[in-house]
Amino acid sequence: MGNTVHRTLPDSSPPARLLATRQCCGPGFERRPVLGEAPRFHAQAKGKNVRLDGHSRRATRRNSFCNGVTFTQRPIRLYEQVRLRLVAVRPGWSGALRFGFTVHDPSLMSPQDIPKYACPDLVTRPGYWAKALPENLALRDTVLAYWVDRHGRVFYSVNDGEPVLFHCGVAVGGPLWALIDVYGITDEVQLLGTLQSGPAIPSPSGSLSGSQDDSDSDMAFSVNQSSSASESSLVTAPSSPLSPPVSPVFPAPEPAGSKNGECTVCFDGEVDTVIYTCGHMCLCHGCGLRLRRQARACCPICRRPIKDVIKIYRP
Repeated sequence: MGNTVHRTLPDSSPPARLLATRQCCGPGFERRPVLGEAPRFHAQAKGKNVRLDGHSRRATRRNSFCNGVTFTQRPIRLYEQVRLRLVAVRPGWSGALRFGFTVHDPSLMSPQDIPKYACPDLVTRPGYWAKALPENLALRDTVLAYWVDRHGRVFYSVNDGEPVLFHCGVAVGGPLWALIDVYGITDEVQLLGTLQSGPAIPSPSGSLSGSQDDSDSDMAFSVNQSSSASESSLVTAPSSPLSPPVSPVFPAPEPAGSKNGECTVCFDGEVDTVIYTCGHMCLCHGCGLRLRRQARACCPICRRPIKDVIKIYRP
């Protein structure tokens, strides 16, 4: 018998693909790169005015200001940032990019399922959550990042700035696809590599999910000044992995006779309408009438059915 030679075989498995590398600017908090396939726009589930490039990473709206609804081709993990660059912005229209999430698989959608607008057409349907980016932030080459945590709260940041609370109440019990409406002054957007914006652990299925160690008390956020009064009542937490500890800052009360906030649907009209029966005031009268005419219309804040809308007249 001869001597047995042991040889180490090279690892033939493909290396994990690094999609993005960037450190967070906040102390004590790191945005980690996400391993796996970078999200792309869904090739079929899109508005009739949307054109995609060969890699399905750029979405351009042709003609008009609407019919620009798009989705990602794969679900987005909890805490995984969807990162968009605003490639082309064209002044002249009113309103800007709308973005959010949906529980509905775009692969199962037909062209008839995709309306002209994300807001209010989609957000009044169960399982869709989206809002508008304020126009003053919708500038060319702006990089927008947004994500959802395990509590169903959606945050966004602009150019790696401070995270801002954008939405609440997203259902996180199943897969979520990103919803992006290339609307208004926003003509073209590009999907970038994703980042992990918070603690993550492998779930039993192998996908990343939010850490079970985080809690409501340790997640801080800023309040979007364009949000409704109900959301504006949320208070900045005393400590955060997203930003250094800060004291809550509340906006000064508006003088008498000033506007009562912007409509949470169009972000253009003044809030002047009460929703019956929940009593929320978050809509202009035009959006309120359009919502009331839709089947299964519900309040953008509490999701209760809309039975009627009542215009408020001020002296």
